[in-house]
Amino acid sequence: MTHLRLAWRRATVAAAAAAAVLGLGRTAAAQVDRYELGLRLRAFERRLEATPDPVRRRAAYGELDRAVQAFFRLDTKTVAKAIAAADEALAGDATPDQRFAASLRVEAPARLVDPRRGPVALCLAAAFPTDVEVPADLVWCARLDGEDTDRLRQPVSELPVTAAVELADAAPGDRTLAWELRRGDRVLLARTQGLSLAADAPARLAAVDAAAGERDRQPASLEAGTLDLLAGLCAGMTKANAEETVLPGARLLAEAEALAAAIAAGKPHYTATSLGQFWLRVPTGRSATVVRLQTPEKPPADGARAPLVLALHGAGGSENLFFDGYGDGAIAARCRERGWFLVAPRLGMMGGGGDLAPLVDALATCFPIDPQRVVVVGHSMGAAAAMAATGRAPERFRAVAALGGGGSVPRKGSKAPPFFVGVGARDFALAGAQRLHTGLQAGGFAATLREYPDVEHLAIVQIALPDVFAFFDGALAGK
Repeated sequence: MTHLRLAWRRATVAAAAAAAVLGLGRTAAAQVDRYELGLRLRAFERRLEATPDPVRRRAAYGELDRAVQAFFRLDTKTVAKAIAAADEALAGDATPDQRFAASLRVEAPARLVDPRRGPVALCLAAAFPTDVEVPADLVWCARLDGEDTDRLRQPVSELPVTAAVELADAAPGDRTLAWELRRGDRVLLARTQGLSLAADAPARLAAVDAAAGERDRQPASLEAGTLDLLAGLCAGMTKANAEETVLPGARLLAEAEALAAAIAAGKPHYTATSLGQFWLRVPTGRSATVVRLQTPEKPPADGARAPLVLALHGAGGSENLFFDGYGDGAIAARCRERGWFLVAPRLGMMGGGGDLAPLVDALATCFPIDPQRVVVVGHSMGAAAAMAATGRAPERFRAVAALGGGGSVPRKGSKAPPFFVGVGARDFALAGAQRLHTGLQAGGFAATLREYPDVEHLAIVQIALPDVFAFFDGALAGK
């Protein structure tokens, strides 16, 4: 069983037991899988960013709150339906055939495939029930990114519909499958999802898995732990919807091969000149932490070091939620603009794995991160984890932002950083956030509370991020 599945099981238990954020979760087979929920959440977050109308936003927040409550019940069909309703609230009234289209999803048995081993099977099915009949003359179409011609045109008269797409002539790499539902010249729905194409994928995966098994018998290291992680991520992509987000499977497979070669040669693979985004398993003393890391686009000049943002997700999420869920990666864009590192650790049940100081020290030995300029943002369970980490080592952080959650207050008299507490006026965590702010003030710490009208528990991250980064900018500038 892959590490990703084990982490998801732990997070699901946490989501059922505690107040948590809507994650990209996986539940029983009859429910909607986490990959589909992730796609829907990202599409909603993009539309929310593009829709400033306060009336439409207010209506969308109400539907989004319903999605969060359904997630607590592990009712992911209702989660998907509520996100669709929130999306419609932003876009305006939909026709019945558009509502029917919005209820559908495309399933694939694998998302990392060798295109030369035969067509890729796809299935068009309902994500949640609707009382709208299948529209007449409905056609399901699909094509790959950069192509003008449909590779699939399939009439839809009843559900589910299965089809096979021939990709033997397609260029390898991490591609985007764009699919539409059309009636004549009208496009009722247009969506995208990932599809990674890699030649000789089965043989290459087997070789990577064998190399990872050999490294398991050696002392823990960043390279050995990460090779095992990447082998698991790639293997998961060969199964139906096993991944929770759009992973770059072809790139991860090639990275795993290069990593195995570097280990065999006794050379480090991740260094100060490594650029981009990476999934890593970082040794931190007796344990290891899975993280997703984004570097600045260029290494800091002349041996300098850059600030680091630590982003802690809510229960039911993972290291991918800040990168791909909240605001559709808005935090990654803000860090990229500033030339800062971004690291999102994978937290376990009830925020486990949130001991941040050892993680920062371990990463700073490989990447040009400045351990003296570290800021933290956490959402829901991640807010509590951020406060707990600050209590353990308050001198290690320059600023802490707690969104949609509460947490413990550092010991009175400790040298704690300034705090930003952000919460929506209709967030169930409002009272906890208010108590946190009151406790911080009583402890003599600099703390700002910002309550956002109409906002609920999930959208708070996207809505509050501009204020969070203004707060971080000031803290890192010494203001």
